[in-house]
Amino acid sequence: ISSLDSIIDEPKVSSKIIINDVENNEAFQMFAGVEIRGGSSQWYQKKSYDIEFWTDASGFETKKESLFNLRNDDDWHLDAMFVDLSRSRNILGMDIWSLFGRSDHLSFEDEARLSQRGHLIELILNGEYVGIYSMNEQLDRKQLKLSEDSGLLYKATSWSDEILFTAIDSEPGASSYWEGYVLKYPDSPIEENWNPLYDLVNLIAYSNDEDFAINIESMLDINNAIDYWLFINAIQANDNSGKNMFIYRYDDEQPLAFTAWDLDLSFGNRNTIWTENISDEKIISNNLYNRLNNVNPNNYRTRVKNRWQQLYDDGFYFNILDKLDKNINEIIMSGANNRENDRWNIETDYNQKLQYIASWLEIRINYLNDYINQYF
Repeated sequence: ISSLDSIIDEPKVSSKIIINDVENNEAFQMFAGVEIRGGSSQWYQKKSYDIEFWTDASGFETKKESLFNLRNDDDWHLDAMFVDLSRSRNILGMDIWSLFGRSDHLSFEDEARLSQRGHLIELILNGEYVGIYSMNEQLDRKQLKLSEDSGLLYKATSWSDEILFTAIDSEPGASSYWEGYVLKYPDSPIEENWNPLYDLVNLIAYSNDEDFAINIESMLDINNAIDYWLFINAIQANDNSGKNMFIYRYDDEQPLAFTAWDLDLSFGNRNTIWTENISDEKIISNNLYNRLNNVNPNNYRTRVKNRWQQLYDDGFYFNILDKLDKNINEIIMSGANNRENDRWNIETDYNQKLQYIASWLEIRINYLNDYINQYF
């Protein structure tokens, strides 16, 4: 990437990009707008970036491109993965979630994906090597294949009572923001677009057990919710039970459902002040899952246990291990591990990271299996 000016957090800076795909023997050269992305991650030394491909330097028109066998689009994310020393956790988690995450609309939207895909790359920015990145698809209406007419997409960006489904501190209005949520689709910030989410939070936070049991499955895709709970607990996604998740609706005939984003604080990552003291036996939950477990509508606990047994018997642990091994070995075999270490003055042993995550995951899966068999 070569930018005309310093890259900042908005607006996007006009830049030129050259991409060499050595695996597919392809090369691309194009204009793009580039900006720093993220919340707290903006303060890390190694920045993440949003990229929008343009037809020319002005940025008046965007240009779609298919890269690394991923989707054909103009909007991309360069993930620095700075707090994840394995440089693997987010895409590994996304790959696993895409293997088994259920959603009602997947049965008739063949191209819908509940996760972003990504490809490991090395980035040179304005002549300076800046290391290993993951070039990712965006999680948006297009990725989920939501209806353009009545689809909804909310992004949870900060912790609040509404995010954890415990209370409602204010009513949503004609805004793109409400108590930790951002309305990502549609663009029109009208109060009506908040009603399905508001009704769900209201039901979970304030209804009696009978009303909760009667109404929850009309508002929420329970099969999806079961899979999401199993997923964030299998990989212990510490930041994804409220913040760092999307809630979406395919159309006005479908219930709400969940998907995840930003999974770097998972798979036993202790490399932050927020996770360094977290027990490996912590169960990830929120008030929705507490109520589902306590009220047990339509034999919820049995459904969780049966679904977990299916995943466990299908080799859940080995499926993750295969993908992890592929990701880290690509880093080692390319020599990118040494270049990354030199650039950021770190001493990451990627073989050790592979062994650590594999060992941690085996212990975690066995613990979760025992927990489900005991309490479900």
